[in-house]
Amino acid sequence: MELISIILNALLASGLIGTFLFFKPKRRKENAEAKDKELKNTEKVVAIQSEQIGRLDSRVEKLEEKVDNLEIIIEHKDVEIERSSCIIRQAYKCPTPAENCPVLQKKKELEHQLQEQRQTDNIE
Repeated sequence: MELISIILNALLASGLIGTFLFFKPKRRKENAEAKDKELKNTEKVVAIQSEQIGRLDSRVEKLEEKVDNLEIIIEHKDVEIERSSCIIRQAYKCPTPAENCPVLQKKKELEHQLQEQRQTDNIE
């Protein structure tokens, strides 16, 4: 009996049994806390990234609008260039002098109309 008492006192005093009894629950608790912290950090990262994605989406939408506007402007310029080149070809074929050429006079009228149209477009 004395021998058993000495062995139990030695084991309990050294903490071996306590370590074996409480090691797994303590380790589980620490793992759960670590996973919780990791989850919170991941949620913060996701929130930051979603905010950045939102900002980038708005910038992309603005840039798409600008591109659409530029495409419209380019189309108008292409039409003007085609019209001007057609007029120049016709004027080159015209036998009358440049001052009296009906093609060049018509070009001046069209340019004047275009300027007026641009001014009214800018006002609106």
